[in-house]
Amino acid sequence: MINQVENWSYSSRNVRIQVPVVVPYASDIELAEQLMLEAAKSVKRVLVAPPPTVWLDSFAENGVSFVIHVWITDPEEGIGNVRSDVLKTLWRLMREHGIKVPYPQRDLNLRDTETIREVIEALRGRKDDRDTMADRP
Repeated sequence: MINQVENWSYSSRNVRIQVPVVVPYASDIELAEQLMLEAAKSVKRVLVAPPPTVWLDSFAENGVSFVIHVWITDPEEGIGNVRSDVLKTLWRLMREHGIKVPYPQRDLNLRDTETIREVIEALRGRKDDRDTMADRP
């Protein structure tokens, strides 16, 4: 080793917690980021300095992936509960602002087979039966 290594965390009890979040691609990401910071700052155990930060992490399979970084000074009280408090507050804020949690989406490609045609016909028959039932007084 050529350079001296200094342990910056040795004298500090501060611990950084990462909170992953994914929002749909159609979301206003600036608003989403503001809400993430608001949620992080609202948790009592989260430190004001260093302040919470939000990083856009990646374009994920089901949406835009972020990581909220928060600092606490009492890790012996647990870190999962801090992450949970941030996420619960964020859930409420996102709902209030019309941002949804993305659901996994898959495209299915079905081959045209006799079995598929039979399933389609059976489904059509069920729909016709329901329509007939709805027309009855």
